[in-house]
Amino acid sequence: MKLFVKTLATAALALSVALPAAAAEYTMRLSHGDNENNPTHKGALKFEELVEKYSDGRIDVQIFPSNQLGSEQEVAQALRMGSIESEILYTGNLVPLAPSVGVMMLPYAFTSNEEAHAAMDALKGPLNERLPREAGVRVLGYFEKGFRVLTNGEREVKTLDDLQGLKIRVSKNNIAIETFKSWGLDPIPMAWAEVFPALQQGVIDGQENPYTTAISSKFYEVQKYITEIHYLIWSGPIIVSERFYQGLPEDLQAALDRAGEEAAQYEREVSAEETAAAKEKLVELGMTLTGAPEDEAKWQEAAKALWPEFADDIGGAEWVEQATGIMNDAIAAQ
Repeated sequence: MKLFVKTLATAALALSVALPAAAAEYTMRLSHGDNENNPTHKGALKFEELVEKYSDGRIDVQIFPSNQLGSEQEVAQALRMGSIESEILYTGNLVPLAPSVGVMMLPYAFTSNEEAHAAMDALKGPLNERLPREAGVRVLGYFEKGFRVLTNGEREVKTLDDLQGLKIRVSKNNIAIETFKSWGLDPIPMAWAEVFPALQQGVIDGQENPYTTAISSKFYEVQKYITEIHYLIWSGPIIVSERFYQGLPEDLQAALDRAGEEAAQYEREVSAEETAAAKEKLVELGMTLTGAPEDEAKWQEAAKALWPEFADDIGGAEWVEQATGIMNDAIAAQ
């Protein structure tokens, strides 16, 4: 009898090993535009791990880096329709679909990473009351990759005068475009995939992105100088299709919310470490780091004077007043 029971147990164990794990109930495709060496992708991997952990494997996250599913704005449109489930994208590329998120892009709204984190986290709830109506998406957490710095291949930029005449690429959003215009330039909006070849061919002289992007995108091969203009932090929300989110039971919605918050905290830590390492590496690779402009007050004065003009583009004057109040309170409470 004992031998019979033991044989049954052995057979049952062998069968359980042979059978595949139960299939997930939901598949969640996660798109982003960066390559696999970027903090965005590392944050995406952490998000995948946490979602599958907190959902007990009921949600299978599948990551598609380097715009494999389409450009950031194309994928955001697909989220609105519910044909793709989630994305990490630059805030500026979400603004055309979800104007309210543009408050995160007011130039010189923050003076440190810590202030930006406090503002992002405080705005998450209020934004999620607006974004489902505007764009059919909601925010699960906010990534950041440090302040955007100016790179160029022509000369050191220490003052506004040094900036004049340079052909600088900016992302296709009105705030970035108008900010650079306030500094006396005629900026060139350009899709992200076109930037490196445009730098190689001399179509543009420079661009503005975080230090880590200068490393992961190999801008050091076609750029020489970096100036820490600090006008805007690179922020990137993890967004999820509202259709997909509302189709989940409440416990899985909670799993996504928790995973998004924790993945954002993880990515911010990775970003800080990699930003410091990137600065050192770029110097080793021959780039000249100038630091902040000598006349930075002039840059700030010109850019902040535009805030009232941006109101109509980012949700209206009433929302901008409410949102900046929330951000300022969060910063003051630090």
